[in-house]
Amino acid sequence: MLKNNYTFSVAPMMGVTTPSARFMYRLISKKAVLFTEMIATQAIYRGDYNKFLKKNSIEEPVVLQVGGSDNELLKFSTNLANKYGYQGVNLNVGCPSKKVSQGRMGACLMKEADIVRDCIKTMISESSSEVSVKCRIGVDEFESYNFFKEFISNVSDSGCNTFFVHARKAFLKGLDPKKNRTLPPLKYDYVHRLKREMPQLNIIINGGIQTLEECHNQLKSVDGVMVGRSIQANPFFLEEVDHQFYNQKMRSLEKNQVIAKYFEYVKENIDTVSTYELLSPLLALCFGIPGSKKFKQEVNDLIRNKDLEKLENTYLNLIAA
Repeated sequence: MLKNNYTFSVAPMMGVTTPSARFMYRLISKKAVLFTEMIATQAIYRGDYNKFLKKNSIEEPVVLQVGGSDNELLKFSTNLANKYGYQGVNLNVGCPSKKVSQGRMGACLMKEADIVRDCIKTMISESSSEVSVKCRIGVDEFESYNFFKEFISNVSDSGCNTFFVHARKAFLKGLDPKKNRTLPPLKYDYVHRLKREMPQLNIIINGGIQTLEECHNQLKSVDGVMVGRSIQANPFFLEEVDHQFYNQKMRSLEKNQVIAKYFEYVKENIDTVSTYELLSPLLALCFGIPGSKKFKQEVNDLIRNKDLEKLENTYLNLIAA
């Protein structure tokens, strides 16, 4: 089984890591491992899985993240991941959303390590690619290091040895998903200690990492880093990832070429992909520009009117400036 190099990964983000965003990220970094949004296994089973599992070949390596705890549905989804050529399947055991918890998915499953272990065992038996887990360091009143380590130890008995850990606990009540990303304190020391005590596992750290320098510092203690919101806000965060983390020759990234290639993608998909999905990665490129609110509104209007030529020129002028 081919193993992915998880030195640097882009975190799965609901409403963000769509096929369109992943296409743009791959124009900037060839090596970072990409993740889909979390997709509920029940939605894959009952819905249009061709739509849910759509990806572009340029995205690889890309991992399908699923949410669920029903072994039959996980088996079904894992087999589809094989069929669609994903380079890995990841089980979400970290999302604190109330709706997700009601579906017996996400962070609530950290309280049921035996179930997670059995789910992963099922997925591994069906998968032709790497199976991994994304979790928190704790949930609600279960916040000790011993609880965290015992959870990981139990789940790893399934044969899984790759864990992506958001270094905050999750509050299932009282905090929405956005606040759960920022308010619970970061405890990087839990994750670092886990790696020291369980060196046989592949441990990737996530949460609050905002610069490449911070990534390098984390890599002194763990096997990989996963970054999310900083890339959502500015896709060019990825510009030096291949050079700094994968020993690739530093290439001169022409931002206008990234824009031009992304607009080729937009033109090919404007009639089949939602304007929101196509628009979101473009809006992220407005990171830090003066008057960005007004600019974003102009961009929004142009894409809704499908005035792609004017929209492309607007962005090329932005990059030139």
